[in-house]
Amino acid sequence: MTVDDIRERIKKKDIELYVQELLQFENTFDGFKKAIEPLAERLKIGRVAGHLHIEANIKSVQDEDRHDVFYAGDGLYSEKGKYQKTFQAVENGYCELTAFPYENVEWSEEEKEDIALLLEVLYLHVTRSRLIRKTREYSYCNLITMLPNSAGFVRIIQQHLQDQTICQYNGFYFNLKSFGLLSYKYGGAEGDLMIKRYAVAVRKWLAEDETLAHLGGDNFMALVKKSRTAEFLHLLEKVEVTAKYMGRVVPVYIAAAAGAYEITAKDRDPGNIMNGLSIAVSYARQHKLPYAFLTDKMLEETVDVQRMEQMLPEALEKREFQVYYQPKVDIRTGQIVGTEALARWIHNGEVIQPFRFIPTMERNGFIIHLDLYILKRVCEAINEWIEKGYKLVPISVNISRNDISGVGHDPRMLAERIIRIIKEYDIDPKYIIIEVTETTEASEQKDLYDFIRNMSEAGIATSIDDFGTGCSTLSVLRDFPVNEIKIDRSFINHEAFSTQDQIIIKSIIQMARQLNLNVITEGVETEEQARFLLELGCNHAQGYLYDKPLEQSAFESRLSVGGYDRKI
Repeated sequence: MTVDDIRERIKKKDIELYVQELLQFENTFDGFKKAIEPLAERLKIGRVAGHLHIEANIKSVQDEDRHDVFYAGDGLYSEKGKYQKTFQAVENGYCELTAFPYENVEWSEEEKEDIALLLEVLYLHVTRSRLIRKTREYSYCNLITMLPNSAGFVRIIQQHLQDQTICQYNGFYFNLKSFGLLSYKYGGAEGDLMIKRYAVAVRKWLAEDETLAHLGGDNFMALVKKSRTAEFLHLLEKVEVTAKYMGRVVPVYIAAAAGAYEITAKDRDPGNIMNGLSIAVSYARQHKLPYAFLTDKMLEETVDVQRMEQMLPEALEKREFQVYYQPKVDIRTGQIVGTEALARWIHNGEVIQPFRFIPTMERNGFIIHLDLYILKRVCEAINEWIEKGYKLVPISVNISRNDISGVGHDPRMLAERIIRIIKEYDIDPKYIIIEVTETTEASEQKDLYDFIRNMSEAGIATSIDDFGTGCSTLSVLRDFPVNEIKIDRSFINHEAFSTQDQIIIKSIIQMARQLNLNVITEGVETEEQARFLLELGCNHAQGYLYDKPLEQSAFESRLSVGGYDRKI
């Protein structure tokens, strides 16, 4: 039955007024009693009730089953002679509407037609009212889990503030660890289902007056009673869900990194609570902690980061970033065989170390501007050294993984920009090595492979930094057309070298040699470390044993000499 069909049947004045009156209201309960009164009086209707049943679906984890009374007259009504219509709901369910006559009233066929029309109009309005309500609810919900989204979470905080109950809770922002790998392993669709199962498991643990919100992806927020904080943090260490894998249902254990905020009476702004939670979870993730409570120190650091972000564009424009060079040395002869270009920020005479600004640049996407800026400065230096007659060595320039696989980045276009810069400065590609880090993410691995291949096709060498610390080491050696690997300092940064250290490093060196790759170890600080590497077949080293990163003028002096007297 369509609205047009119903209109054709609306002839009697009281039915027409009923429809007009009802349509003025958005909520059925607000308008139905007033709208039906003329009809109820004429037809002796004592009661109108409804039963709505919607089965569980992707947007609801349980059935929706409700009984409502839309109208109750002053007199007694009778079950005998009731008129009932059942409508198939658009969702998987039904809506059953029933009109009851007053006692000792029996409706004629014509009156039943009017009542049928009354119920049809009522059903359309119930559907319309429910659609409006659900649309509003969905705007405050995540459509995968149907939990409150960020806007819904703010509304709940506001309600607790209004009720003056907010101090009973601690706030939490938690991010699921390595969920991208799980989603890749089990598939995107199964990943969504795992997120939903995770939400159900955590929500089941929470008390009725506690809140779980789903911000999207693998990010959640919660309000949990202060007395249950320790238990909740313990829960987040391992939540068991299931996944379908190769036709079987298997258990999956998911851990989370959490930021916690101890809410006090001073907290009157939901935005401050949300911001504090974001800062705390970022700190936990950066420091690889299971959880972190917000502290004043974190807030101060956040202010410093924000100030630094504002300074970065102007700093680049003013060329405040300087290139420092740390030599790569042949352990046997002391000869300089290469160098790495490193960024240092000189602001108002102060040297700002990379650990203070690089993470910020990687988070906000500004790192690509710095990396290409350093490449240009290196190209300028090479041309200066050619004019001065120095014997040149290859220079490694770092390219962040975020440049290659960041949001909106294209590894092919990045390669083209690097090639264009080298050509603009008329630099022989043999003097440039592009240094990148390996990755465990499958999508990033493909981007990295495409980028390295483009570099190789242009005659530009590539080096894998921090080699041996990632899970993709063997596949990098086998599949990627790299020219050099840099063994991570963690393999030699011990007071005594174990048999395991020797076996691992020797295996890496042997594999690299068989694949015609150059091998260099970074972080070499003692002669003992250098001798250890030489015995294992690694001839090149970089570290404080030879030099710290040098300003350009100091490196030029070292380059003019050609190396170091120290030989192992």
